[in-house]
Amino acid sequence: MKNSEFIIEQYRGNKLVRSFTPTGNPALPWSMNVNGKSYARTNGWVLSKILPTLVEGSRVTTRVVLAE
Repeated sequence: MKNSEFIIEQYRGNKLVRSFTPTGNPALPWSMNVNGKSYARTNGWVLSKILPTLVEGSRVTTRVVLAE
């Protein structure tokens, strides 16, 4: 599995809050998309936003979908 094969989406309820798409840039491999804007992000930064949502009781749901 490679980063370039997946898009990570985060939802609060049924509303999409933000998504992370692969960029192909080794220094900043993710693009965070929120409110119509994109921000370049590192793997560590993305993990810091994803890991807390994986615990039971989190208000944010994280989904991984195949990139097309």
